[in-house]
Amino acid sequence: GTLMDLSPQQFEVPPMSAGLLRRLGAILSDSLVLFGILALVTLFVFVPVLNLLGKKAMVPSEVGWLLSVVYGLTLMGICFGFYGYFWTRSGQTIGMRAWRLKLLSLEDRLLGWQQAFLRWLCAVAPWVCVVFLLDLAESLDWLFLKLMAYGVVILGALDFLSMFTRLDRRCWHDRVSSSRVVLLPER
Repeated sequence: GTLMDLSPQQFEVPPMSAGLLRRLGAILSDSLVLFGILALVTLFVFVPVLNLLGKKAMVPSEVGWLLSVVYGLTLMGICFGFYGYFWTRSGQTIGMRAWRLKLLSLEDRLLGWQQAFLRWLCAVAPWVCVVFLLDLAESLDWLFLKLMAYGVVILGALDFLSMFTRLDRRCWHDRVSSSRVVLLPER
């Protein structure tokens, strides 16, 4: 074929990978939305439970480990539901839409639920470890556990900064889940 036989789609430039500041902007935007959702669930579901039990706080020392774990898992489930829903339906959360970002598989398709869960789990696991280690360090008064928690924070930050050393600008959770965050063109 000649140059005239090629379709316009063959001349399109592949989408550019999203940069760190846009990703952080989307994370912050989504965090504000999620905070509101989690606050409402806490207010309308768990505060009445606390009132029924005559307790003041949703912490193990007040309500026991079981209810405390149920509370934590409920909030984590809501967080995954939020991200999973948006990632599998449109590839964009509310924050990603505002910052013109889109999450795609390496085949330029929307993620399935399994792939979305793997990505979410890899992204959130270090931060859950930090919270757990700091809580445990506080209750046991162990400096070593606090230092471990800060080490995990540093590793998490280094993961985001590793984007600058890679041509594809993908973080660890992008690579593990075979996904990428792209910057959409201006409308």
